[in-house]
Amino acid sequence: MESVYLRSALMLPIVVGAMMAPDVEATEAECTAMLRIKLPSSDLDITSAEYVSEAKPYCLAKGSFEHRTGADGKSYAIGFAIALPDAWTGQFLVQGGGGLNGVVLPPTGNAAAGAENALSRGFAVISHDSGHKGEAWDASFKADQIAALNFAGWSVEKVAAAGKALVAQYYGKGAHHSYFAGCSTGGREAMASAQRFPLVFDGVIAGAPAMRTSRSNMSLAAKNVAMNQISPVGQDGSRDRSQAFSDSDRSLVLNGLLKTCDGLDGMEDGLIGNPAACKFDPSMLVCKGEKVESCLSEDQVRVVTETFSPTLDASGRPAYPAFAYDTGIMSQTDAIPGLMRFDDKRNRQFKNNATAFDVDDAVQKADVEDPQQRLINVDQWADLSSFASEGRKILFFHGMSDPWFSANDTIDFFERMKKSTKAKIEPDDWSKLYLVPGMSHCRGGPAGLDQFDLLTKLVEWVEGGKSPQSVIATGSAFPGRTRPLCPFPSHAHYKGTGSSEDSASFECRQ
Repeated sequence: MESVYLRSALMLPIVVGAMMAPDVEATEAECTAMLRIKLPSSDLDITSAEYVSEAKPYCLAKGSFEHRTGADGKSYAIGFAIALPDAWTGQFLVQGGGGLNGVVLPPTGNAAAGAENALSRGFAVISHDSGHKGEAWDASFKADQIAALNFAGWSVEKVAAAGKALVAQYYGKGAHHSYFAGCSTGGREAMASAQRFPLVFDGVIAGAPAMRTSRSNMSLAAKNVAMNQISPVGQDGSRDRSQAFSDSDRSLVLNGLLKTCDGLDGMEDGLIGNPAACKFDPSMLVCKGEKVESCLSEDQVRVVTETFSPTLDASGRPAYPAFAYDTGIMSQTDAIPGLMRFDDKRNRQFKNNATAFDVDDAVQKADVEDPQQRLINVDQWADLSSFASEGRKILFFHGMSDPWFSANDTIDFFERMKKSTKAKIEPDDWSKLYLVPGMSHCRGGPAGLDQFDLLTKLVEWVEGGKSPQSVIATGSAFPGRTRPLCPFPSHAHYKGTGSSEDSASFECRQ
């Protein structure tokens, strides 16, 4: 096993202007030496090592391990990229993926990091493809058992182990704390790591977790059918959902929602800050007579109601929880359109022309006939007793306008987790959930404040024992506005005095 020569500049603080600048040539040579690193009992192959001379320089190495031929005859390996900053803080972070993975994203650690990502702060960061190559929604890798297991979460443990070993090789010492942060698929990976590998990370951030896509997709399919039922047949013979609601109709829904729920946090400001108290009833918009622009037809009201209601099975039990009424339901500016923008061709959830849907049959296919998906899902195992007892911490966040995965599903898991975890430590001492008004899936939203720094809060909690409370959020939707995000079940409420644009004018209330 070959060690990398360590420069003294990595062991000492670099004070610009007060000390001699580090030897760039030596630094580049040490980075290049990553190409020769080998790990015990591993087929690690580092294919490139580049010294990135930015304001905060780092070594970027790319490679793969666990090379093999799969059961489907294809070549597989776990691909990764690791960024090793000159001014290393001694911290290590595994970055979560997205979609069905298949690509290695730049290792920066952006998830819930606010204005400064983990790499810029001095974290060593590793990203990976979860063990296969492919486009974001290419599921062909599931034909191979190991590839499917890696996607289900096992790759996270493997990459964390490899990353920690590479950090120790490069710096001559191991990381003093390790973290995981991700959203969507990365949020599911975060949950899987806390559930299945509870001692790998000191702190975890799980955003908008894709915890059971079999059920969320089933619910969205049911809503698709409800929309088809009131959509006329277009010239191509398919349902023309653009004719189900006009822009005026959509504005009626949004304005009615804001009129009912905007002021529940003490301030009418275009944000629904107290979602638990929001009891919007679309029937208030129904026409008393024939359909006109100022009201909705009974069919339209039925579809709006069903779109934001739980998807029920034949016995009347929820097969998937309701999506929240929130300000992003009409969004067309986000990469993923709002839940009421069913006519947008970017919407993966609104693709078929069916006019009937059997929820029980869909649940049977999703939960019983697809055992692989049941293993990928992370909604069932809610006992994190070892994770909590060992002093590990987890932060959840979810946008209330998320059109793919209901924030209510994350709330449900969070509550079950607190009850199921039998540890001699109060749930609030190791777990928090932050709901983000107006935010779409992981980011965005026409009224979302989607920039917030949970990473600092997590580090302070793990390494300093400081329990996080409110977190300041900003965003391009409201330039200059700041708001506190409050730990669930509290919400940000206007105190009654002060600027509505200043977070200091708000407090967290139960």
